[in-house]
Amino acid sequence: MKNAILLYGRFPEKFEDGTRPENIPECNPNNEHNWMGWIKKELEKQGWRVTCPVIPRVWQAPYSEWQRALNEAGVDEGTVLVGLSQGAGAGVKYLIEEKKIVNKLILVAPARQASKDFPEGAEFFNFIITPDVKKQIKNGTTIFVSNDDWPGILEATKTYEKDLGAKVVHFENRGHFSFLIKTFPELLEEILTLKL
Repeated sequence: MKNAILLYGRFPEKFEDGTRPENIPECNPNNEHNWMGWIKKELEKQGWRVTCPVIPRVWQAPYSEWQRALNEAGVDEGTVLVGLSQGAGAGVKYLIEEKKIVNKLILVAPARQASKDFPEGAEFFNFIITPDVKKQIKNGTTIFVSNDDWPGILEATKTYEKDLGAKVVHFENRGHFSFLIKTFPELLEEILTLKL
């Protein structure tokens, strides 16, 4: 079966107005009114099994919660694994630690180091990408990044590009690919054109 797993990253504990992410429907990766939920809906129309895990208390959840979600989602050789921001780091770390083979790895605005706002996030990135990791990704890695994203994300993109031999697709005005973006046709096309 065609299988896709889409991992979001970390949200702040509260937004400026005091609301928490779990109380905002658009923060749910399964909501079809954001690009991740839209991708899920479109792939399911094509017969894909799609999992967009919701991480409890995402603002403080440790890596083990992403690991648990990936274990439950069933990563296998037919999986297209998509990771946004810190979810990209979690996905790469998971592939390395679990020695999983996947069909395709897609990183969106990928993070590669902890931020000053979340220094304890270093556990998401304590991995080394050896040349063997590329062999675990049958159809290679694609990175989507916007040139107006944070400098750390742009640096991380260069690192992942080099270490994974990734194809990089640049945008000019997508920022950090927030869930305010409703659709992501370029990502959908990247998945649907795969030879499975």
